[in-house]
Amino acid sequence: MKTFFWVCLGLLIPGMLLRIPVGGAGILATDIIVPFFCLLWLAKQIIVERHFSRPSFLLPGFIFLGIASISFFGGAGSLFPVEQIISGSYLVRIAYFLLFGWAAHDLFRRTEEQEKFWKRFFWIASIVLLLGFIQFYFVPDISRWSTEGGLDPHTGRLLGTWLDPNFMAGFISFLFPLGLGYWYQLRKKKQKIGFSFFLIACALALFFTFSRSGYLAGAFGVGLFLVLRDPKVLLILLLCVGIGIASNQRAQKRLTEFTGTISALLLHDTDEIDPTANLRLKSWQESLSLWEKYPILGIGYNTYRYRASEEGIVDENYFSSGGSDSTHITILVTSGIIGFLAFLWFYGTLFWKNAQRFFWEKNELFWGFSAGVAALFLHGIFVNSIFFPLLFLPVIAIAGVLEPSQS
Repeated sequence: MKTFFWVCLGLLIPGMLLRIPVGGAGILATDIIVPFFCLLWLAKQIIVERHFSRPSFLLPGFIFLGIASISFFGGAGSLFPVEQIISGSYLVRIAYFLLFGWAAHDLFRRTEEQEKFWKRFFWIASIVLLLGFIQFYFVPDISRWSTEGGLDPHTGRLLGTWLDPNFMAGFISFLFPLGLGYWYQLRKKKQKIGFSFFLIACALALFFTFSRSGYLAGAFGVGLFLVLRDPKVLLILLLCVGIGIASNQRAQKRLTEFTGTISALLLHDTDEIDPTANLRLKSWQESLSLWEKYPILGIGYNTYRYRASEEGIVDENYFSSGGSDSTHITILVTSGIIGFLAFLWFYGTLFWKNAQRFFWEKNELFWGFSAGVAALFLHGIFVNSIFFPLLFLPVIAIAGVLEPSQS
């Protein structure tokens, strides 16, 4: 089962290259292979092991799944059968996320197994970053291919095989503080020096995504980690960030656009909102207007593509039409306030349980994970990213690995 597990997690490497467009949405390799792995693991536990652990995230996770299911069946009645199948398949995704994290906890309980897990996981992450650098330098313009299947075209940005700089930036914003936690756990000087190159690669890759949401999430995650673990390093990082921005015109432009947008939204002293931010703000406003019509259980979990299309908010043929430009607003609109509160409970459990373990055990990996989860939560405010399979699959797997073995 461990080999099959690594095949599943290794699908982060080909990313969106293994995607079949279906009705504006798409089927990823993870949608086929990971559920098969989860069913095999579940059958093994039921028939052979007859023992189940109880990770802390399972109960809130399944309650969120239950509310999302009720919301879906309440709101999908007006959809065509094919649309119902596509929308309902996202409930399967949530289910296999939970089972995959559960399986990770079962498969990597012993200390020696966990050590192997971290080495292999960071190797996978390193390959994802390496392919990102290769794409950035040798294939900077992928617009000719990315528009196939409704994906957004991007030029001159690091996005690798994930074909989206914002998703890649979200992954790095989670990965960076987690990697810092791992670095502090290393005991040998040679190991620390070697792994430092990985952390440098994370910083450079995040920089070259030119993703403002990624910058904000990454800075928040790393800052949160260092505030409790090593606040002096924050000064060095701030200096490096300042030098990086000062030496790159595009980074300066993105930062200026970001500050102008924040000023316009909060202080109302300028109308200079850049086009991308303006579209995102419009998406939020239209989505919240839709939520006001169905505040309790929403329009139906993952029916946004079709229900919002009926309202003229999105074009259902585009990949990005699966939700608003925010994970939190998408969940609020599609599963209502009840579903959103269940989501906060589920996601908050991932953060708080590991933060507690850090304070109890003084193991930086726990705090690195919590800081990474917090960074991804912030990222999800601006991008519909948290439940993106290539992003959440490693998050839930690591959550399972970090669970105490007696759970």
